[in-house]
Amino acid sequence: MKKILLIDDDEDFNESLKEYLEYKKFTVVSAYDGKQGLSLIKQEHPDLIITDIVMPEVEGIELIGQMLEDSGARPPKIIAISGGGRMGGSDYLMLAKELGAHGTFEKPLDFNLLVETIDGLLV
Repeated sequence: MKKILLIDDDEDFNESLKEYLEYKKFTVVSAYDGKQGLSLIKQEHPDLIITDIVMPEVEGIELIGQMLEDSGARPPKIIAISGGGRMGGSDYLMLAKELGAHGTFEKPLDFNLLVETIDGLLV
């Protein structure tokens, strides 16, 4: 079974998306900030990472850059999500895409479309 690391500081959102993805038969590990997410990447070796952009400790943009730098030849697939922040959410997501994210979504998410994207990335 494919493993997903979900990194989002909004605990309610994190838990509801985790439950939905587990219902769809994915193994999901959660982190609630970028620092914890970076640690779990090394421990869990996920197949795919879903990361929020605006978070405490380490933001999603920094996490994407550092993860791709550290992960070697086979980095996990990355989906970046954002509800906005000081810049508009789409600006953050465009930057995430330029850094190497394989997919981007603005909040609120369409969970079904997210699962379709995950399925396409994990074939």
